Amino acid sequence: MNESIKELAERAGFSLWEDEPWKPNGAIIDWCCNYDRELELFAELIIQRCIEICEEGSTSQMTSTGAANLIRMTLAK
Repeated sequence: MNESIKELAERAGFSLWEDEPWKPNGAIIDWCCNYDRELELFAELIIQRCIEICEEGSTSQMTSTGAANLIRMTLAK
């Protein structure tokens, strides 16, 4: 999981595994409870971040392809 998505998951309220030796190999999110509310907030945060990325771009980047590429590059970090 990239750091941008991990940060949004944490902001949404998901419980994240730390460095506990008993965590499942490669696990980031501890699926210990019902995350209905957190999933909704997570989706809203992703949409909000995409809007922010578009607003930060120049006019030439705001074509449909330009905006998509800008979001893709930013969230891939």
